[in-house]
Amino acid sequence: MKLDAAQIGSIRDRYDSEPLADDNPALPKLQETFGDHSFFLDARGLHVVEPDPDHEGTLGYVIKIASWTEDQTQLRVHEPEVLPMAISLLPERKAG
Repeated sequence: MKLDAAQIGSIRDRYDSEPLADDNPALPKLQETFGDHSFFLDARGLHVVEPDPDHEGTLGYVIKIASWTEDQTQLRVHEPEVLPMAISLLPERKAG
């Protein structure tokens, strides 16, 4: 799922990860391999977010698609692993 800037910011705030920038040199290969997604990196590996079809695009799940090697220098692709967390795809409401 390709996320908009607000969704990326919201996910970044709620889930400690860094989105890959649109100008990242690895992005074309990742998109060729995994499709048109927003990709996130953290200490565990490379992730995408997939919407939950039961929640009409308001809730998504973080899917780990690659893990770091032991020396933390390379990512190793593996079968997608759904992490046990749901992420709101709606912007956070500001208290007012």
